[in-house]
Amino acid sequence: MSVKVESAPFWLKAPENLNDDGEETVSFECLAGGIPEPKLQWFVNGVPIEKAEQNPRRKVEGTTLTLDKITKKDTAVYQCNASNPHGYAFRDFYLNVLALPPTIMEAPEQMTLAVVTSRATLRCRVFGAPRPEVKWMKENSELSGGRYKVLDSGDLQIDNLLVTDQGEYTCYASNKFGDASASGALEVKGKTSITDPPQNYEVAADKSATFRCGAEADPSLELRITWLFNGEPIDPELDARMQKVSDNSLTITRTMELDSGTYTCLAQTDLDEDRQSATLTVQDVPNAPQIVSVKCESLTALVEWKPTGDRRAPILSYSIQYNTSFTPNTWEDAFVNIPAPDTKFKVSMSPWANYTFRVVARNKIGPSPPSGHSIRCSTTEDVPHKNPDRVSGRGDRSDNLVISWAKMSPIEHNAPGFFYKVFWKRDDLPEATWNSRIIEDWNQESHVEYGQPTFKPYRIKVEAHNRRGQAHTAASQVLGYSGEDKPLYAPRDFKLESVINSKSANFSWTAVAPESVRGHFRGYKIQTRTPDEPVENLREMVVPANVTAASVPLFKPFSRNLVHVLVFNDAYNGPPSDSIEFSTPEGVPGPVASFEGIPMGSTGVYLLWKKPLETNGVLTGYHIYYEEVKKLDLGPKRERHPPLRDPLESRAKLAGLKPNTKYRITIQAATRLGQGEPYYIEVSTADESERVPDVPDFLWTYLPDRDGHAAVQVTWLPAVTGHPGSHFFVRYRRKGDEIWESTIVMCQTFCGHICQTEMGMQLCRLRGFLDLTSLCGTAEKVMRSGKALW
Repeated sequence: MSVKVESAPFWLKAPENLNDDGEETVSFECLAGGIPEPKLQWFVNGVPIEKAEQNPRRKVEGTTLTLDKITKKDTAVYQCNASNPHGYAFRDFYLNVLALPPTIMEAPEQMTLAVVTSRATLRCRVFGAPRPEVKWMKENSELSGGRYKVLDSGDLQIDNLLVTDQGEYTCYASNKFGDASASGALEVKGKTSITDPPQNYEVAADKSATFRCGAEADPSLELRITWLFNGEPIDPELDARMQKVSDNSLTITRTMELDSGTYTCLAQTDLDEDRQSATLTVQDVPNAPQIVSVKCESLTALVEWKPTGDRRAPILSYSIQYNTSFTPNTWEDAFVNIPAPDTKFKVSMSPWANYTFRVVARNKIGPSPPSGHSIRCSTTEDVPHKNPDRVSGRGDRSDNLVISWAKMSPIEHNAPGFFYKVFWKRDDLPEATWNSRIIEDWNQESHVEYGQPTFKPYRIKVEAHNRRGQAHTAASQVLGYSGEDKPLYAPRDFKLESVINSKSANFSWTAVAPESVRGHFRGYKIQTRTPDEPVENLREMVVPANVTAASVPLFKPFSRNLVHVLVFNDAYNGPPSDSIEFSTPEGVPGPVASFEGIPMGSTGVYLLWKKPLETNGVLTGYHIYYEEVKKLDLGPKRERHPPLRDPLESRAKLAGLKPNTKYRITIQAATRLGQGEPYYIEVSTADESERVPDVPDFLWTYLPDRDGHAAVQVTWLPAVTGHPGSHFFVRYRRKGDEIWESTIVMCQTFCGHICQTEMGMQLCRLRGFLDLTSLCGTAEKVMRSGKALW
């Protein structure tokens, strides 16, 4: 039997919006996947491309749309749609062709100050389309190459400044639509430098330490000398021990270990700085102690030592460390934090081992180097003092029993001839007797017995032995089980009791017999997927073994869902029950895939979003809410009116906001069942200003004639970068008229305004509007059948 899985179209590669300055060739690729292979269709401003106005520079080849030598007239909203019998994928994008003369957005400062040998940057930020070419001039000479570099931003960067670089500089910006210029001056000052740097200093605790520092700077600038400790400014008012005197030297009185660190002399003016550092060292760790004697007894050793110097920090404690012939290169702590007044201590030892000892002193700085090695202490043999820890039993196959334990290191063997003795017997058979096996390899940590019945209980214990005998203590018994096998049966009578909502439903089934599970009965798994999803994408819910009904919240809304139940143990899932296929009702959508806001003037925000990845039904539109953010509090929640009823809408304007105010803006997609999960962003409106808005881009299309009148639909796009404005209106006039007429001001929309006048007598003109003040816009001739109407 073969299974063929088909799917609705999805984008492998989709185009993005594009702003361009013209005269170039641009391409957009729409590449979709799906089974069967989707059919691709292109649109221009919502019109199928084959029915749109002919454009010899526009062509479609396979999955690619290409426009040669684009012009302003190519500005449009394009769409591509991929469809097959299972659905469609739709992409909406725009091409925006700009044509603007240069504007100097940020002119050079009237006077820029810099110091010799440093780098100076003279600002000149320009805007235009195509991108203006920027040149810098000084005394009628163009500056380029060498120490001069015109940055991509338009700024002039001058490296390794000379005094002769002083003077006036002019920035020129030009493109094919015009030019602009602005000037500023540069003054070069002398460099600040430290002439007498501080020197490294080492001092005993409670003594004084002094750092000296001398510097020089341009005589026209104020020179300031400050001191830093480990990079942070020193404030003598906070620590009276830190004293800065009239010659700019720094004295630390009554030094302590915490004063150790890096001290930096910082000489600075308003233009530059120089710094030099030195290190202060106070105290150190103790010297290594000296072992005086070691007295070896049967299982203890008395270690005695003496200190050899605390290096200006009192010794707080001692630690005794040991190694053995089993691990000669590893030192371990026998005892730590022995009080400093004590200089002898008795430590315990294990049988059948060779010990050497050393001592470490500690003060508030840290541990000392270790002392030299002591003489060797050897102990006699004994039986093991313990049995292995962490004994357990379980099978890793249906016919075996694996007995495991933590191995005992050689220091725990206590004599030669060490071995483990492993015991096991059936726990469910009263007449069962112990079985045993000897394990001579002390590194071994498990033993496997094959030929055992599936999932039976066993009593288990592991003993430690050596040539002196069995361990002093009796080995503890633990309960284990032989290996599990796959459960034999699926739960019966699996049925759908009720559908709760778009994601949840109630199910019931008949319990399986525990013995059929053939292992630890861990419960039931309810697994689900849609018919279009692969088996690997199963979603599952686990319920306890004593439960035979459950509410399952794993289903996809507004979809066909497959579901079954199975039993499981620690090793295996059992066979699944018969699958139930049912449909979930429509639900509310998930959050939108993305959401962003761009301030428009001082009272509006331009909102853009992408539809939810999980629509959970048929989208009916979007609801937008906004709240004023006041520090940690939120103002009243208001809804943008009217709500958006077009489910294909992906942008909107939120108007009527306060200037220079932060807002939390929330969007929720909706189906007929209600509004879905919210997605919010926080955006601040701009300050009120008299700045002229940047020119919006627009296009117009003819609508069918009405009663002998021409109808024109105007669609515009605010200038997303720069200053977009906040309100818009269309101005128009008849051919030969001097006076422009205006439509009403539009605050919420970006398209759809229709101008109607007598046939052949109209010119539409789109204008930005800021705080209800009319500002200059752009004008185009309205064309019909290739001829101007005026």
